[in-house]
Amino acid sequence: MVSSHLLSVEVINDSYKMEGLEKQKAFTLIELIVVIAIIAILAAVVAPNAFRAVEKSKIARLVRDTKTIKSAAYNMYADTGLWPGSNWNDENNDPLQGADPGEGFVFRGDDLDMPNSWDGPYIEKWPLNPWGGFYWWDYNDADQNGDGIGREHVLWIDNALNNTGRRIPNSARKKIDETLDDGNFTNGTVQVWQVTNFGYILIQGQ
Repeated sequence: MVSSHLLSVEVINDSYKMEGLEKQKAFTLIELIVVIAIIAILAAVVAPNAFRAVEKSKIARLVRDTKTIKSAAYNMYADTGLWPGSNWNDENNDPLQGADPGEGFVFRGDDLDMPNSWDGPYIEKWPLNPWGGFYWWDYNDADQNGDGIGREHVLWIDNALNNTGRRIPNSARKKIDETLDDGNFTNGTVQVWQVTNFGYILIQGQ
């Protein structure tokens, strides 16, 4: 009889243990669901703010780049009487046209029309834009933005040339235009030309 009683007690104790273990497992699962829900809520709140902060930082860096490049162009002009040459070869009134990226700004190059008074480098290196794409330097003898002023020295902030997969999102372009100009892609010094190319006229009339 004693052994039978002890066996009954052990069985009851085991039942309580199993029940407690099941409750503990169930409680742990609820905790996990709550934690996942909290993480999802935080991600929904934090991620957009983090994205905006990153985009804002990129735009601020781009604005600094434009100022640095513009200042370097003026410094070269002060030394040589010429502006850095376009990276394209399509303007007869640009004696240094067909220049490599950074030529005139970072290095003298081998263009015979470059005066010996060149005293650069005027910037340490030719930068990439904050989205990883190439900046391109261009010159338009004719008025391209419709303000009646020609001889435009343009920094292509986002040009299709060699920038596949590194284009600037339209939302960021809009904020760049609002920061540097008037927020309108069709007029002013910051515009979209040739359907997809995003440029900034840094210097004109000179």
